Amino acid sequence: MKRSVVVIAVALSLLLLACSGSDGDSEPVATQTQPAPVPTTSLAPQLDSSTSLPGTYVEPHPGVDGVLDTDDDVDHFANGTVIPFCTPEQIAAKNYGDPLCYNSNPPTSGPHAQSPMPFQVLTAPAPKENLVHNMEHGGVVVWYNTTDAAAIATLTQAVNDMLLSGQLVVMSRYVEMEPDTIALTSWTRLDKFATGELSRQRVLEFVVNHQRRFNPEGF
Repeated sequence: MKRSVVVIAVALSLLLLACSGSDGDSEPVATQTQPAPVPTTSLAPQLDSSTSLPGTYVEPHPGVDGVLDTDDDVDHFANGTVIPFCTPEQIAAKNYGDPLCYNSNPPTSGPHAQSPMPFQVLTAPAPKENLVHNMEHGGVVVWYNTTDAAAIATLTQAVNDMLLSGQLVVMSRYVEMEPDTIALTSWTRLDKFATGELSRQRVLEFVVNHQRRFNPEGF
């Protein structure tokens, strides 16, 4: 019995040696490769509806094709093209593409004009379609429809201070929303309130939390 065990052990040793090559050197052992990391896309920040972030979450515009995260979500139209607001029926049906419309006022995502506005306090009202392009570039838009000089001064000072610190912010008069109203927007976020509810801190918190949060082009 002992001899049989020895014979078997020798046979196994010879078999292993033959598999490793005649010169006794072992072939490299194949190791399992790790899967390539999945590239970070712009979808995650668009779907982040966390209530811990300032403002109200507005679902991202899926473009004309109605499919989220495809190229037409951020289609560029010629400057001067006017995109209307969705009717209540379109909002209820979540039909934002036929015909094309914005699903919030002011808009917070969607196709837009081909040219963004400069990041600054604008002296003349800018078309909403151009300002949506600023949001695609990671910016925050401060919209106001008020003649309250003190409120405008507060907004202007806050925006200029943030611009000096490198924040992406643009401020524009906007008469397509209710009178005596201020709105802060970034891609998929909206904080809209009466002029009397304005505070510098409210503006700062919105900008700090949202500028460059959605930033698919890396501005």
